[in-house]
Amino acid sequence: MEERIAQVARSVKPSVISWCSAAVGAALSWWTGLPLLAQALLIAQGADIVSGLMCALAGRSEKTQSGRVSSGALMMGVAKKGLEWLAVLVCVQVGAALQMEGIGGAAMTYMMATELVSLIENLRLFGLEVPALDRILDVARGGPDRSGERRQGD
Repeated sequence: MEERIAQVARSVKPSVISWCSAAVGAALSWWTGLPLLAQALLIAQGADIVSGLMCALAGRSEKTQSGRVSSGALMMGVAKKGLEWLAVLVCVQVGAALQMEGIGGAAMTYMMATELVSLIENLRLFGLEVPALDRILDVARGGPDRSGERRQGD
């Protein structure tokens, strides 16, 4: 009888592969259930974190006095991204309550724009000089347009 109990216990004990497979399956199920705009925002946030970390590893970060990696600066960046998702969640729920579904999309679009500006800044800090990125960053900051003149209304 004890042998049979041990055999059943061994067969029920999950393996590392089955746990990993379940985790990957759950993550893929969650990911594919997200709207494309939410997926794009997560990708932009991930790219911003990775590019910021690369700048810090190269000693070019503007977040610290030394320009190096700082766990405090990294945690503040991750906390900021968490607060962005809290704001998106509130906007989605308010939009649903008001039957104005576009409010959540507008919040995600705004957050994505700020992430892309941060990504461009990180690319520049890392040494990637692309004139098109400079123009995008200038426009995002309200700077000069293509002709080099200030836009009307600025």
